[in-house]
Amino acid sequence: MTRARLEAAAVVVALAAMALFCRARFAMTTEITHFLPAGSDVRLVGYTRALADSELTRAMILSVEAPDRKTAAAAAGELGALLKDDPRVAWVRASPEVDDAGGKAVYDAYFPRRLMLLSERPEAELPARLSDAGLADAAREVKRRLASPAGPLVARLAGADPLLAFPALLARLQTLQGDSVGTEGGHFVSRDGHGIVFLASKASAFQSDAQAPLLAAIARDFATVNAAHGGALRLEQSGVNRFAVDAEASIKDDISRISLLGTLGSILLLLVVFRAPAYLVLLMLPVGAGMLGGLFACLALFGRIHGMTLAFGSALIGVVIDYPIHFFNNYTLRPDPDGAAGSLRRIWMSVFLGAVTTCAGFAGMAWTSFPGIREIAVFAPAGVLAALAVTRWLLPPLMPRSRPPARAQVRLAEWLARTLERLRASPRLLVALPAAALVVCALGLPRVRWVDDLGALNHRDPAMVAEDDRVRERVSTLDAGRFVVAAGADLEAALRVNDAAHAVLSQARADGLLETFRSLHEALWSADLQRRNLAAVKASPDLAARASRAFESEGFKPGALAPFAAALSETPAPVTFADLAATPLALALKPFRLALPNGDVAILTLVQGVKDAAALSARLAAVPGVDFFDQSTFLRELYGRFRARTEELILAGLAAVFAIVLWRYRRLRPSLAAFLPSVLAAVTATALLGLCGFELNLMNLIGGLIVLSVGVDYGIFLVETHRRKDALATSLLSVVLACGMTVVSFGLLGVSQNPALRAVGLTTGLGCVLALVLSPAALFLLEEKPA
Repeated sequence: MTRARLEAAAVVVALAAMALFCRARFAMTTEITHFLPAGSDVRLVGYTRALADSELTRAMILSVEAPDRKTAAAAAGELGALLKDDPRVAWVRASPEVDDAGGKAVYDAYFPRRLMLLSERPEAELPARLSDAGLADAAREVKRRLASPAGPLVARLAGADPLLAFPALLARLQTLQGDSVGTEGGHFVSRDGHGIVFLASKASAFQSDAQAPLLAAIARDFATVNAAHGGALRLEQSGVNRFAVDAEASIKDDISRISLLGTLGSILLLLVVFRAPAYLVLLMLPVGAGMLGGLFACLALFGRIHGMTLAFGSALIGVVIDYPIHFFNNYTLRPDPDGAAGSLRRIWMSVFLGAVTTCAGFAGMAWTSFPGIREIAVFAPAGVLAALAVTRWLLPPLMPRSRPPARAQVRLAEWLARTLERLRASPRLLVALPAAALVVCALGLPRVRWVDDLGALNHRDPAMVAEDDRVRERVSTLDAGRFVVAAGADLEAALRVNDAAHAVLSQARADGLLETFRSLHEALWSADLQRRNLAAVKASPDLAARASRAFESEGFKPGALAPFAAALSETPAPVTFADLAATPLALALKPFRLALPNGDVAILTLVQGVKDAAALSARLAAVPGVDFFDQSTFLRELYGRFRARTEELILAGLAAVFAIVLWRYRRLRPSLAAFLPSVLAAVTATALLGLCGFELNLMNLIGGLIVLSVGVDYGIFLVETHRRKDALATSLLSVVLACGMTVVSFGLLGVSQNPALRAVGLTTGLGCVLALVLSPAALFLLEEKPA
């Protein structure tokens, strides 16, 4: 076997191994946190990442509309009962579910620790409350409550709890549910009469392969309930999972459509030029290898691939097909005595240099802290190198022997040669092309508007957004995306910080900085605060005797407080989160606790009606470990900073590309002729989008990077062959066909529903056309005249 065949066989074996690996390990995600910075770049990123897979994002709200309130509540209860048996559901709540057993569990968790839950500021408040005057006030309050509707409960508890700590705790617990949801017939119902079901999935909200069947099960179970009520019901839903499933479906549709249309468009273009179906098959080999190489690299390094990276990869055809097209044109229009291998050797340096500069342009992006951008930065070079290997070692042995060029190919090459001559002979036109681009830049760049928003990278169906908003407004008036976060190294540390945060929020509410808030503090204090309460109680001298005298003075029987006196000698363990996990409060409390990526624990407080975010944030900042976290504002600021960082990385990549080009040519003029058109094309494309009123995002920068990488290929192909007229025309034909393929593939992304893919497509398609126009002009303007 010849060396060429051995090399081709090795490439085939490597591709087969990668294909088997990808088939066995393929996993795709659409999780939007993939486009959040990783690592320790920004401290608050950890909160966003934790929230993305927290109980809050796994939760769903189902709203059932019916002709009347009673029917809506009953139907919601029936729907909840059906969903409880679904293996994908972690929990369902369609009613308060506090039966006798549940009430006893709450009592057993709290009542033995009642003296530990008296005051949020025990050192400041309890001395007065436990003084003789304070005890007399307590006796009068118990006496008053005995005459109220709560009298039976107070009568049972007063002997052991004369300070009414347990009733005060029950009142605090009521605030956890909020006041937007009531009950009808034992089931949850909103103020406007919709039946409400709360549930949470076991899987992450972004795990579409689990969420899609769950949503289908909800639709199926609702159909059963609706049929039982004569079809008079209507279901609305709220949940992050619905948007994740819709986003993945949208991306898959885009991938299928773009791949199909891109392939058909490429086939049509190549058939018109080459008129050889065999060439089409050969041209697709580097493209397929590029897709496979990028997919293999991402799965091997990251374990899964994001849908947007895969969609980007489906358009990689516009980059890697440059190499076989350039090879085919030279093989047919400028045949070499050594056949296909000789033709490839003659142009190998330009093909290799184009691939290396493309890899260098993307390599800088691998240093970004965005996992999604890093994925693209890995996918692109891996795909380019795989396509390059196929072009170098697999295509030459497969090329048909002595095939004459197609008539359309020859005519197009001749027309391009004449066009080049006219362009070379027209100095004014040579200057006018880059001058026009500079004018567009001057007018358009000041009008560019950057949208530094995570939401700008994902498609959200407006009807689905409106439905989500309606459902959430029925059950909660809390400010979406705004939290107070109390963080600590462990749960106890976080609870201590949360105690302090609650005190600040209470004062802020009194001062009108916010309307109200919901805090875990209403149900659970830190062990430290509980012990301080008990210490203050036990430090009060003769408390049992003085309390008895105060109550006897109000007419209570002697000895009525004997259980209270006995409790003063006990030292129970503080109530913990684990204690409450065995009570009906567990489901209500779980969303408040958050595990952070660094191992710390955070306690969330949900706020409502923030009037002065800056003032509130300033107050909370005075408490170590507490942050006022406005997620949307934070992400906008974060993306602004990291977009600037991405621009720096692109500039670093450009410097590497220019260094490679300068190393190759060793002279400034040809190096600039190969390099500058792509830079001007990328900037001009950005300016044109600004002039047309488009809002740009991070992915437009990625599109600009693609323009830079592809445009440098165009410049290199032309510079490498500019000394010979026939070779230059052949290279320009390759550039024209490559540009056409790029516009067909990447340009189709411009009609994608996904904003991120659309941004890449518009920038790339427009920029590559500009690079095609500017490259010959730069070549002739910077051409070195013979001595």
